[in-house]
Amino acid sequence: MVALKLREYRKINNMTQEEVAEKLKIARVTYSRYESGEHEMTYESLAILSTLYSVSIDSLLGRSSPEIFSKQEVCVIDKLRSLDERGRQSVLALMEHEHTCIKTKKAIKKPAR
Repeated sequence: MVALKLREYRKINNMTQEEVAEKLKIARVTYSRYESGEHEMTYESLAILSTLYSVSIDSLLGRSSPEIFSKQEVCVIDKLRSLDERGRQSVLALMEHEHTCIKTKKAIKKPAR
């Protein structure tokens, strides 16, 4: 289960085994063995990957299945958090407006015959 999760999160983040191995400061072949289930990961490696992929260690271990965020989504959240209250309210108002427009367009469309 861990091996599948490692591969899944690596691919979601558009990373190669080599790139992940560099972050972990290990050889690519060692990381490859993690993904194939031949070797167990250390706690330190799990902690680094948890931070790298913005997921919990439990998620890496397959113990829960929370929403998986892309790097772009994590970046948007980080930027939103860095804004002051006025900035956050402006961004949220714009998002609400766009969401309403999309819902309205979908409601107006007639089903194809």
